[in-house]
Amino acid sequence: MTVASHIDHLLERMDRRPLLGRMARFYQRRREQILYLVVGAWNTLFGYLVWALLQYLLHDYIYYLVILVIAWFPAVLNAYVCYRHFVFRSKGSVWRELPRFSLVYLGTLCVGLIGLPILLKLLPFSIYVIQALFTAVVVVLSYLSHKFFSFRGGTKQPVVHESRRPTV
Repeated sequence: MTVASHIDHLLERMDRRPLLGRMARFYQRRREQILYLVVGAWNTLFGYLVWALLQYLLHDYIYYLVILVIAWFPAVLNAYVCYRHFVFRSKGSVWRELPRFSLVYLGTLCVGLIGLPILLKLLPFSIYVIQALFTAVVVVLSYLSHKFFSFRGGTKQPVVHESRRPTV
């Protein structure tokens, strides 16, 4: 049983209590968006920490934009695995989805490579603050790209609740 199905089962049990029932129904209606935000928060933290660690360790030796590109690879792989498994429950071909998924983040990488130097000159914030703000914006904007582009062809793993199972 997956983590998502455990959560679904718990929410089904909560449905019997008025306040908890409303929260459970809200979750069931907005499951994908809620999980996207939760997984997006994890991916944001993971990607930012990888970048910040590399920036801290390598800034004397490697140009900051090169560090941004190096940090992109583990961040995208982590995000793909998490979104595929927990949010979109895709069973589509990894060989077809991963390039599309990467293309979405390649676009954000290009915007970051262009925008980061400009924002560093215009804003009175450190490179760490600017990158954190940019990363948070990426989470919000990438949802629709992944939903309708990256994972559009993959079939979802069905969610079957105990109360909705057909009786024989």
